[in-house]
Amino acid sequence: MFQYAFVRKLREIRENKDSLIFNFSLLSQHKAGEKDYKDTFEDFNIVPYTINNSNLVLKFGSFRQKFLYFVFQLEARILRKFFNKSKWFRRFSKEGLLFSEYNNHNYAQYAPLMEGRIPTRSFENLIVYGKFENPEFFQGIKPILQQEFTPKYPPLDSNKELYNIIKQNNTVCVHVRRGDFLSDEFRKDFYVCDEDYYHKAIELIKQKVENPLFFFCSNDINWVRNTLKIDSSCYYEPEGNPLWETFRMMYTCKHFVISNSTLSWWAQYVCKNESKIVVSPDHWYNNPEMNENARLIQPEFIKVETSYH
Repeated sequence: MFQYAFVRKLREIRENKDSLIFNFSLLSQHKAGEKDYKDTFEDFNIVPYTINNSNLVLKFGSFRQKFLYFVFQLEARILRKFFNKSKWFRRFSKEGLLFSEYNNHNYAQYAPLMEGRIPTRSFENLIVYGKFENPEFFQGIKPILQQEFTPKYPPLDSNKELYNIIKQNNTVCVHVRRGDFLSDEFRKDFYVCDEDYYHKAIELIKQKVENPLFFFCSNDINWVRNTLKIDSSCYYEPEGNPLWETFRMMYTCKHFVISNSTLSWWAQYVCKNESKIVVSPDHWYNNPEMNENARLIQPEFIKVETSYH
């Protein structure tokens, strides 16, 4: 969603004349083992796009872009651990190759392009690679994204009663991300929001929101039911919901307790309640180097002191 938001802003700058092409090959490889994995973008009201999982620089780049990319790859193979990728990416950005290292979300490198000091029309094609998890990359188009990140479909009949309850109350979305965050591969970096965090955050919300109704969403809803016991009215995400339905229920809530998950971050962003309260952990990653470059905890969020695991 962050990559889409970034290219959507670029498309606005370029007067909405560009078509969008996505390469989902890395995501497809990562999710290949998940049951019923699908491209969920197709369920939302975003700009039409096509998918091409070939190398987009070699497929659509100009001669100069391809040449720079070739030299970059050659130098990377020769120098290996002494290779300065950041230097190359700064050079790329002046040629319409907007590459970002995996955990670098610094806007300054791209500011000349985003703010018109480098005219984007000087490039036939812009090629974007990276995460770009920083709202500065799409500032000024929030109403557009709030509209486009809505589902194409009406609420499921089975959820209409719950959906109306969410709309009619001071509902607080509590998002609990577990799953792969608990795996050996990701736990040391991503397992931030533990049981203690959620209890603190919920108590804080109860002090600030009158008659809150809590709506829990999670990729492990049974753990939530059995572990996060609270003395307030609450509902739980129905099992088997498609992502688009769960996301709509989340952003329809008026307030938020978010995890260090991009899904819950986007739910609070798409929410149109101007007086929403958002509670977040005080750090996004356990890894200090990754956390130094994190840009998703906004100044207006209420931060809960959270343990490093």
